[in-house]
Amino acid sequence: MDNINRFDVCVIGSGPAGMVSAIELAESGLSVALVESGGEQSHSFAQELSKGEILSPESHSDMADAVWRGLGGTSEFWGGRCVPLDNVDFITRTNVDLSGWPISHAELDPYYQSACSYLGVKSPEFTVDSCKNMVTSKLPLSSKFSGASRVLASQIERWSMEPKIWRVLGDKIKKNKNITLFKNKTCVGFVQSQGLFKVTSATLRATHKDGSGIEQVFANVFILACGGVESTRLVLSSIEDLNGLKVLGSRHVGHFYMGHPSGKIADIQLFGNSHETIYGFEKDGDVYVRRRITFTEETLKKEQLLNIAFWLDNPNISDWRHGSGILSAAYLALTAPFFSHIFAPAAIRKRVAGLGQLNRFEHLKNCVFNPLETFSFVIKFLFRRYFSKPRLPGFFTYSKSNKYALHYHAEQVPRYDSCISLSEKRDALGLKRAVISLVWSQKDIDSIIKAHRVLDDELKKHGIGQLVYKYSDVELDSAIRAQALDGFHQIGTLRMANSHEQGVTDKNGLVFGTDNFYIASSAIFPTSGQANPTLALVALVIRQAKHISNSLKSKG
Repeated sequence: MDNINRFDVCVIGSGPAGMVSAIELAESGLSVALVESGGEQSHSFAQELSKGEILSPESHSDMADAVWRGLGGTSEFWGGRCVPLDNVDFITRTNVDLSGWPISHAELDPYYQSACSYLGVKSPEFTVDSCKNMVTSKLPLSSKFSGASRVLASQIERWSMEPKIWRVLGDKIKKNKNITLFKNKTCVGFVQSQGLFKVTSATLRATHKDGSGIEQVFANVFILACGGVESTRLVLSSIEDLNGLKVLGSRHVGHFYMGHPSGKIADIQLFGNSHETIYGFEKDGDVYVRRRITFTEETLKKEQLLNIAFWLDNPNISDWRHGSGILSAAYLALTAPFFSHIFAPAAIRKRVAGLGQLNRFEHLKNCVFNPLETFSFVIKFLFRRYFSKPRLPGFFTYSKSNKYALHYHAEQVPRYDSCISLSEKRDALGLKRAVISLVWSQKDIDSIIKAHRVLDDELKKHGIGQLVYKYSDVELDSAIRAQALDGFHQIGTLRMANSHEQGVTDKNGLVFGTDNFYIASSAIFPTSGQANPTLALVALVIRQAKHISNSLKSKG
């Protein structure tokens, strides 16, 4: 076999996890093959390969909106929000079945600095008082937001200065002599001999209609970094192959699929001076940041709540009755028939358009009746979004009444029947397509409702404000379910655990039943937490790369 296809490590997938894994390993002196199904441009044939059979369309987005096959992976769609996991996410909780990670929060914490650097948010400061270059760090969220012991308004999210990570790391990968890039090559399987723990090769096919150009890539270590659904699909497919993966924890593969139920069921009416409310983005140096409202760990435990975060948001922009020229201008831009793709990914545009009837005339009237406000906003926003660096991640509007929509982003509990399996239908390269069922539990819904009640009580108790619900008590359950759409945060289907009796991989992402096959995906998260998974995933990948590098070097 030609040595050109022999490497120390083969990484499948060039999203943020795959890119960072390849760079870390190459910089440690190892030879790395980085395999990507697509190229630098959109590839319709490659995209079609990810098409799945979605059994729960009410809760899971179309795969065309959730996955991008190409260099940089789904960071092509990513907004850039970076939030770390919380300590409570790692511990065993009596109210969360199968909770508890095989690693601690403290074990992951040292890798956030490098992860922040890779993702363009510079530093791992995630509380207001820790941000040294944030001029508003001494100011509360609102003039009355103080004294609450159970609720915090001091945690922040950081936003990537360039969310499309290939633009940041692409040249670094191309110029690294230890990295060989296999683009427009789709991995369709792996070879693991009977009775052995070692995976010997990955099978690649050219990403085009005839599927010709089959080749094998041999490596000492393989890392699967294709996102939650596609990584799980490849593992399931290879398990069915007699020459494929021999996974000890195979009964867990594909199960416990999780995301984040998210939406708005209430407004938050803040007391005090509306001009002192920090409702939008702030800056920590060059990096945009935003405040979140969260509970203390003690409150989550005492109230038996799943983890959850809130933030101030705009009203429903599709409802023209808000009377805002700014919001109507945004709505018109996001629903424009020919150029709306410039402003936001398809998933966001569909969500906005789907929240109400397409009534452009009434929205246009809002813009006409508020010409100065609308024109001023449009000019400033376009400049800050498309011409300045870093770009503005989004927009939020000031409320004279000090009343804002309250957005929540919540944890989902793992459940066995929320899962990814294989269809009998196959894609153009012969792989069985994924069958996807993302199922919310009643516990997910009840915890969201209870969290709002606890927050409302605390706001009232300390004179901070109160919640104003958009729905009656009997409507809350259905309203939460109607808004809970995910498929972007693909978590839990290859969960890490202490043994194959409990999961699929060990604490380093090594698949049980192999001694050289690793998963680099949020699919290994045992629980979802409230945080978007990208930052924690990249931190885990850096930790994993250190482990792999040390392991290979110790073996000579």
